[in-house]
Order: sequence, then structure tokens, then C-alpha cells
Amino acid sequence: MAFLILISSMVFSCDEEYEVFEGGEFSLRLNQPKRLIDGSVLELVGVEDSRCPENTNCVWEGRSAVKIKWTRNESYDIDLNDVEYIHVQVEEYLVTLVEVNPYPTTGLNDEKVVKIKIELN
Repeated sequence: MAFLILISSMVFSCDEEYEVFEGGEFSLRLNQPKRLIDGSVLELVGVEDSRCPENTNCVWEGRSAVKIKWTRNESYDIDLNDVEYIHVQVEEYLVTLVEVNPYPTTGLNDEKVVKIKIELN
């Protein structure tokens, strides 16, 4: 039981650290940076979501686009979207946009959560 509590406190602590490893996925929220175990920092700095809302008819399906700042030895501004630029190479890593949630609705939309994947390339 104590082991489970220890693991839970590590997973849900405010100062979360994640290790970049092959196949690593990270969920990011706007202006909530995540410090990685290698000392680098990922931050979602912008989200655009013009996808056609659920249960509506649109002329164009729209797109979702994100801007991420990855500070390593240098600072990288990463622009990804779900139409043309799904992947971007940063140093020896391939950064991929996995998803942007929640999907738009006709009502008020909740805060976006962006999932990216970082792989050694």
C-alpha cells in the first residue's frame, strides 16, 4: 500500500518530470510548461482549432494547429498541424502531433489538451 501511495504522489505531483524516450507521449495544456528529466522544457504556447464542430455541416473540415516551445540547449519554436505539418525534426528527435482535444462542438469549448509524441530519429 505504501508503494502505491509513493507511486501516486510521484505521478500526480505538481513538479512532474518526464523522461524523453523513444515513443514518449506528452499531454500539454496552454501555458503550463513541463520540465523533462533531461532538463529541457516543453510548453504549449498556442492552439488554433478551426475543425468543423460535431453534428454540423461545413464546406471545409478545418484543421487544428499548435505552437510548442521546446527549450533544450537552444530554444525551438515548433509549429504542427493535423493537415500539412504533422511531424517536425528537432535535433535527433521527431516530434509528432498526436491529437488535440476536445473536438469542437457548437457550444462553449473546453480548454484544449494537446498530445505530442517525441521519438529518437
